[in-house]
Amino acid sequence: MLLSRDVYNKILEQLLAGELYPGQIINRRQIANDFGVSVAPVLEAMLLLEHEGLLETIPRKGTQVRLIRQEDVLGQFMVRDAIESKAARLYWNTKLPDACEDMIDFARQVDTATEDLLEDWRLEILFHKELVSLAGIPALTAAFDKTMKLSLFFTMARTVSPENKSSRDNHEVLIENLNNAASADEAEDIIRTHVWYAKEHLIEGCGQI
Repeated sequence: MLLSRDVYNKILEQLLAGELYPGQIINRRQIANDFGVSVAPVLEAMLLLEHEGLLETIPRKGTQVRLIRQEDVLGQFMVRDAIESKAARLYWNTKLPDACEDMIDFARQVDTATEDLLEDWRLEILFHKELVSLAGIPALTAAFDKTMKLSLFFTMARTVSPENKSSRDNHEVLIENLNNAASADEAEDIIRTHVWYAKEHLIEGCGQI
């Protein structure tokens, strides 16, 4: 299982780095040869990636990198909205007050952009995962992990300018607003506004892929 996980991680990195592009046919024997492993762990890794929505099998064609469709991108943001909004209702006025100082420190790191767009997005996802985990529901955190892995792939593969890809809301202000929210409803509205901030560029940019 460890070997297939290593292969999985290598293929995932290629997907996020744009070395494998949407619609590209994946030759598992070629990948096995490139990685110096047998076909079995490659097949296991590809099945997991397909389960997560990063690859897709086309009849009489084979397995390919998932094509990115506008409805899929919109759907991912809707799933993320649902997860983060529910989590906000659970951690508001319970776990967040105690974690607020640490989350603000984390937010400042996220808001300090670097020249590595992929790493910036990864750090932001870790920040939001930490927020979701405050809800204390492991299944919710696992669902967030899955949807954000696909969202990260969609974002990095999008034909959108780097400026629009990196357009993000302020996370320090987000934590302060969540901590000062007067009700669970207000906390939910705050996180929902944040999730959808400047996302129209990412949704509109998928028409060519």
